[in-house]
Amino acid sequence: MNINVPNKPIKVNLKPLKELTVMDNLDTIRIASLVVHIKKELNMSVSRLVHREIIKIPSKSTIQEAGSIMRDRKIGSVFVEIEGKVVGIVTDSDLVRKVFPTSMALDTSVELVMTHPLIDVDIEKSAMDANHLMYFNQIRHLAVTENGEVIGMISVRDIVRFFLSVVKGPMEDAEDVIKPLTALTHRDVKTINASATVSQAAHKMTSEKIGCLFVMQEEVFTGIVTEADLVRKVIGYGLKASDVPVGVIMNTPIIDIDINASVQDATELMETKGIRHLGVSEGGEIIGVLSVRDLIGMIAVRDLPRFFSE
Repeated sequence: MNINVPNKPIKVNLKPLKELTVMDNLDTIRIASLVVHIKKELNMSVSRLVHREIIKIPSKSTIQEAGSIMRDRKIGSVFVEIEGKVVGIVTDSDLVRKVFPTSMALDTSVELVMTHPLIDVDIEKSAMDANHLMYFNQIRHLAVTENGEVIGMISVRDIVRFFLSVVKGPMEDAEDVIKPLTALTHRDVKTINASATVSQAAHKMTSEKIGCLFVMQEEVFTGIVTEADLVRKVIGYGLKASDVPVGVIMNTPIIDIDINASVQDATELMETKGIRHLGVSEGGEIIGVLSVRDLIGMIAVRDLPRFFSE
């Protein structure tokens, strides 16, 4: 077989390096600087996000005292200490899943329901590393340590807020996924009747391992009840869970977002409203739910190659 090779070199319309204009050079420098900036932002250490003024309670404090503090401070966790040393953490999930199902007395000490040992991240680790620890351990609050001592904490909201602030960061990067909210939305919405008791709601959340239930009344979505509601509005006031109807403590109306919206839109809405769960709607009807954990999970999965290569 004969192959004809041209005698003359093929001309490619590329501008020689020496002929690059000043503007070309400036654009190249700007792009390179942006890439470096983004990498630095994503690798920013936890030290920039940590809350150093953490709420700590003695291990002999009661469950109701912990719930009252979480209600008054509008927080989802408190650290537990013994003789000045932090040994554990009590979260709204701990209280809902360990107190209500067993009808545990509210004057029980928190050391019986706290999470121990603590899951922590070193202050010099990156925000992305903290994100992985939260997602794969299924937690929303992470102790921050320095030289082996707990010096603060970060929450899942801190992580999401940080990723939202990074130009061309993980949230914007997610927009290259076709209809990302479709992929992230849980369509099997767990519900409970407004007349059901808080005790029944807690049992269902525990068995389903979820943080919220949509409330129904006459086959219509009327609100949403979360773990935080059960802790702050029931335990925090020392109420009996079997006497309180879900409809009394639910949040209404349901805050929702259209399924065709972006991940960025969903993240901003959660941040603005200070919530962890969003209803997802299509044609004006609620068809699913999206949680802040789904968002950090999406980021964690996409970053796995980098995480396991280090």
